[in-house]
Amino acid sequence: MAVSLNEINRTIGELIGAVKAIENKVDDQTRRFEVSERTASESRANVHRRLDDIVERTGDMESEVSAIKKDVESVRRKVNEHEQVTIQIKTMRDQAAGAGTLGRWLIKFGGWIIAAASTIGMAYTWLTGRPPP
Repeated sequence: MAVSLNEINRTIGELIGAVKAIENKVDDQTRRFEVSERTASESRANVHRRLDDIVERTGDMESEVSAIKKDVESVRRKVNEHEQVTIQIKTMRDQAAGAGTLGRWLIKFGGWIIAAASTIGMAYTWLTGRPPP
């Protein structure tokens, strides 16, 4: 079973061809991996950039919410002060209405007293024939 030189050369050629095919596939995979790595790196950079934007916007929103809280608290205090003034004004109005009612009753009572006094004076004059003292 002697193998001829041609068969050895042909086998070596096939092996060389197979090794070159493997080398081409490895090179192809390496290029694909590099492209994939570059794409992934760009994607991560984009995610980090967006995350930084979100962090910045969140910080801005926190400061704005803090300012709004201060404004709301200030308005709440002013509303409380206005409510107190409103209660005082209502109390004074009710007191004035009560004083007005009392005044009306006093005027009526005074009118009745004057009417009664004049009636007594007229009766005295009619009974005695002379004016009251």
